[in-house]
Amino acid sequence: MSHTFNTNLADIRQYDNSLKNYFDTLYHNNPDPWQYQTRWYEKRKRDICLAILPKSHYTHAIELGCGNGVLSELLAQRCQALISIDGNQQAVQLAKERLAKWPHAHVIQGVIPPVLLNLEQKSVDSSSLSNNVCATDSRFDLIVISEVLYYLQPNDIDTVVAWAQQNIAIGGTLLFCHWRYAIDGFAMTGETVHQRLHQAFNAVNDNDKASCQVLFNHQSQVVDSDFLLDVWQNSLNTVAMQENLI
Repeated sequence: MSHTFNTNLADIRQYDNSLKNYFDTLYHNNPDPWQYQTRWYEKRKRDICLAILPKSHYTHAIELGCGNGVLSELLAQRCQALISIDGNQQAVQLAKERLAKWPHAHVIQGVIPPVLLNLEQKSVDSSSLSNNVCATDSRFDLIVISEVLYYLQPNDIDTVVAWAQQNIAIGGTLLFCHWRYAIDGFAMTGETVHQRLHQAFNAVNDNDKASCQVLFNHQSQVVDSDFLLDVWQNSLNTVAMQENLI
């Protein structure tokens, strides 16, 4: 299915400008606006996200909404090549500095979702990736989308989810994690985002049953008091199956 931007172009630009101003304000003279580096809440959430990944190592990963790169640095230790994306210039610079010691990790600036549709044009310089990974390969075996979708408009959320479903490699992992509470100035919450995710993956699975294609296995779900975490795999094999335990 092809997903296009049906919203009026002027409305898109106005919303994008508002979003840009929102994050510019957050990062103004503040390199860590959510206190990723100091809050136990954030460290605990990161640890849970990393622990719940069904594979110990990934080849080609992408992270949407990387912020200042605190999670990116940990993901870089679990994959052979990593692309991290954020729309804020200051956040991207901070993430680049944090990932400087990881030559296989690359940070690019771009608005989500348009940057995803132009990812090849913003392709990673092959020198920054492992020699075993193609820089223009559009298939990822790990896609991490954390604390970003509720900032988007509903049709843009659908575009991102469709892109993720189409660009995940066979056997790959999709991880989504979002804060459950309302955010001032934004209509979506983690609750409404994850409801939308479940509807989207259920719809794809229902369609694929008829064509006998590989289904998305809902590998894991964490319903924390403060955040929601869902993991889908483009495979019917569970972790126990991968380890030949069953």
